[in-house]
Amino acid sequence: MIMLVIAALSGIAYWQMRIQIVDGVNKEIEASVRGNREALSRWIAQRRDAIEAAANRLTSEGDPLPFLNAGKDAGRFDQTFAGYGDKRMIYNLAEKKPPEGYDPTARPWYKLASEVKATVVTAPYIFASTKKPGITVARPFTVAGQPAVVGGDISLEEMITLVNAIQLRGDGYAFLATRDGKIVAHHKPDSALKPVAEVVGGFNAGVLQSADNNIAVSEVTLDGRTKYLVASSVSGVDWVLC
Repeated sequence: MIMLVIAALSGIAYWQMRIQIVDGVNKEIEASVRGNREALSRWIAQRRDAIEAAANRLTSEGDPLPFLNAGKDAGRFDQTFAGYGDKRMIYNLAEKKPPEGYDPTARPWYKLASEVKATVVTAPYIFASTKKPGITVARPFTVAGQPAVVGGDISLEEMITLVNAIQLRGDGYAFLATRDGKIVAHHKPDSALKPVAEVVGGFNAGVLQSADNNIAVSEVTLDGRTKYLVASSVSGVDWVLC
């Protein structure tokens, strides 16, 4: 009877301790997701605000360069530019010219902004000039009755650094992905834009498509190990923080 009582008390103590540990992990994850999700949202919002401000100023027929440069500085873009319906392309650097035959109206950022008629953030892609992953933030405007789109290119290096700096207990880590299943930021080298399932073994891409603002912890098997997983959407962009 003594042995049975000891075993029962030990089992109860173990179960209570386990509940407390799991509850602590859940609260830690929730706090981390909320804080970092807000930081990522602010990062995007700052770039959107800068491009919107530039678009509002470019509706006049004056010199666009001061407004392109102001937008570049405000959003910390690598470069800003304006593409016009007559296929003109103007960069924030007066001496920079587009390649021969370049048609801004055929570019994805121009088409997307024109179709949505609002500020847009493109899916991440590899910049031709730097060979690094980045995004374009763009917004349509009209000048002298002519349609146009102002945009800004920015590398994702700062975003990758921010995500990789997220601290979680044990072997925990964070990564950022697009809703359609491509890596935006991950601690594995050269993983940007690769399919999530290729970088994180066993990951179900359906988790990204169904992610919302809720922070729900689920138990999954990733890379052959049982882990807790949270997937939460980032406001202002079609990305998911995991």
